[in-house]
Amino acid sequence: MMASAAPAFAGGVNVYDDGESKLKLEALFYLNAFQQTDDRITSGVSSQTKTTGMNVDRAYFTAKYSFNDDWMMRLTTDVGNETGLSKKQNVYLKYAYVEGKLAGKAAVLRLGQSHTPWIDYEQGLWGHRYVAKVMSDQYKFDTSADLGLGLKGKIADGVVDYFVTATNGTGYGAGNPSAGLNGIDFNSRIGLHPIDGLDIDFQYMTGYHATKTSIANVSTAGVKSNLMQVMLSYGTKEFRVGANYLNNKDKANSATASTTHGGNASSSYATALVGDEVKSTGAALWAWAKIPDTDFGAFGRFESLKNKKSVAGVALANNEKVTRYVAGLEYSPIKNITFAAVVDSSKLTNRGGNTLVTDKDTRYGLYTEIKM
Repeated sequence: MMASAAPAFAGGVNVYDDGESKLKLEALFYLNAFQQTDDRITSGVSSQTKTTGMNVDRAYFTAKYSFNDDWMMRLTTDVGNETGLSKKQNVYLKYAYVEGKLAGKAAVLRLGQSHTPWIDYEQGLWGHRYVAKVMSDQYKFDTSADLGLGLKGKIADGVVDYFVTATNGTGYGAGNPSAGLNGIDFNSRIGLHPIDGLDIDFQYMTGYHATKTSIANVSTAGVKSNLMQVMLSYGTKEFRVGANYLNNKDKANSATASTTHGGNASSSYATALVGDEVKSTGAALWAWAKIPDTDFGAFGRFESLKNKKSVAGVALANNEKVTRYVAGLEYSPIKNITFAAVVDSSKLTNRGGNTLVTDKDTRYGLYTEIKM
């Protein structure tokens, strides 16, 4: 039995092969034409920002070199938009790691900037990252890549698989850790696959997301985050359905701000003072299916999230609540090119605990995935 998640960069072109060592090149583009309306409603008064245009959401280039059947290295670059820079479209490092089998498939070592245990795995099951991220990525509870050390493997004939990492907590795009970083993040996933198509997965992550520092004899205790998640999914090559539940807690051990968790909508709940705490609970339902004997398919997901803030041990009266709906119809004229007509709607109520403030984000568009 084996997990049926597919790598995000499946495919590629072999450009060198001498029978033992191999070099493979891959590319992946997410190109979107869309209309977006961001609507902030305060005391019944609407303030809208409308955006229409073409977006290069992601452009990855990957080189994989296999030294032999046991050891390989990988380099992946990414193009993203950094609004604070003079040239907003920039190339930066996504993955740079070496991987080696220590005990066959049962123990595989990774060293460098690599995938974290959960996000890439769930994306393989969800299969529609070009339209929507998975929940822990969308709401910034987790990062898809980080710099550190990992161990992964499959045991019991693939019925059980695992992936554990110890990383800087800076995520990717931030480069090497700055002077004074003084906390390590631990992340893990274990998967059970008792029958073909059935996947049961558990995640636990704990760390500081690079907020714990020690600089010039001054220590900052940072924000301690703990994330737990469970996912159940079932499918074949023709369809898949899944459900997630997650629980996250951000607790400030110093006067440090935590990341907000609003997704496409704008959240305001974050830590600020020592002892502040933001607890989040979320659930997601998602599914996709190919339409038999056609080049078409359909997909959708629903997400619900609640953020609860406490100050000095006292919970604020109102919780932020987020709901999101994504639906689409996709068409693949040839292998490795897919177009999708998509609607993506998010709504956050009680922003910052204020019952008079609601934030809505609605997107319509043509989303495209192109692979090499």
